[in-house]
Amino acid sequence: MRSVINRNVIIAALLIGTFGWAGAANAEVHFRSLSFSEARAAAAKEHKVVMIDFYTTWCGWCKVLDRNTYTDDNVTKITDAKFVCVKIDAEKGEGIDLAKQYSITGYPTILFFDEGGKEIDRVVGYEDASRFARSLETAAAGGSKAAVSEISGPHPTTDPAKWLIAANYFLQKNDRTSALAAFRKVIELDPENKQGQKEEAIFGVGFLSSGDEQVTTLEHAIEEFPTEVDADQANMLLIKHDFQTQHPEDAARRIDRWALKHPNDGPSFNFFAWAAAENGAVLDKADEYGQRAISLAPSPVEKASAMDTRAEVLYKMGKSSEASQLEASAIAMLDPVKDKKLYTELTEQKSKFDKALAAGSTAGTTNH
Repeated sequence: MRSVINRNVIIAALLIGTFGWAGAANAEVHFRSLSFSEARAAAAKEHKVVMIDFYTTWCGWCKVLDRNTYTDDNVTKITDAKFVCVKIDAEKGEGIDLAKQYSITGYPTILFFDEGGKEIDRVVGYEDASRFARSLETAAAGGSKAAVSEISGPHPTTDPAKWLIAANYFLQKNDRTSALAAFRKVIELDPENKQGQKEEAIFGVGFLSSGDEQVTTLEHAIEEFPTEVDADQANMLLIKHDFQTQHPEDAARRIDRWALKHPNDGPSFNFFAWAAAENGAVLDKADEYGQRAISLAPSPVEKASAMDTRAEVLYKMGKSSEASQLEASAIAMLDPVKDKKLYTELTEQKSKFDKALAAGSTAGTTNH
């Protein structure tokens, strides 16, 4: 099922139509039950930074952030010491106006404010524990603008860590040109990755490049840093490129190679299956990975989403009856109120399959 996937708005835009998981949250970061104004008052009293996590109930990567990042001991230690942390639903209560006020368009988005209530930094999209810990330290030190000032002027810093912070700052501001230049500078300053900055930078260059350069850079990045947090998203982007350039067999080989090293990566399998269905190609392979994604889904909501993907594959294979039955099973796993957005989307999908059955037609598509 479709949802935005990525750590920032730029990459998410590249992967529109990709799919993420939604799962149960079990955060260890100590979020307080405070309004925005109460959080600012608490931060002023305690001399801490305000951290506001803007989320939605349907945001899969918000829940991955809860599950993987907020449970990290180091992240918890930093937030306890330096932050007043609050979660705000961007679609309820004051969250609606705050999301508009601060131009929040993707989720999760984490905003940081100083004691006076001034925004000093933000993180858009999912970050793993290591990267988020660095973002926390940057925010606690006054925000990314300090790093930007150090790379500017007649005598810019030669610290690749500062350039990396600046690159991500430019990325958040949608300044692709400056971000790309800063990522390239990181690689220039740390070509052997002695300071551990190159791995994120090379993926940044790949995501912001285009054409053959993007493909070559991302393939090299995945080969050199296969466990980097951006590797799965880079692989998805390459799969999408394969389909867009009418090379579905290359996409199939790419997911096979990925599965050998990442046999439990349900989101990537789900993504491949949906992309294949959208393009009406390599549908037998799509069905195989759709089934694997279902078996790996860690929660009912995620399983329902993966079942929806496989149902679309079956529909494109001309099996509308099986698609409708599978979609009905997926819908039955959801709460119509709690999971309203996904429930509505799956219901619409089932209606599409049922109409095809009623018309005595199918959505048969020739496999490539």
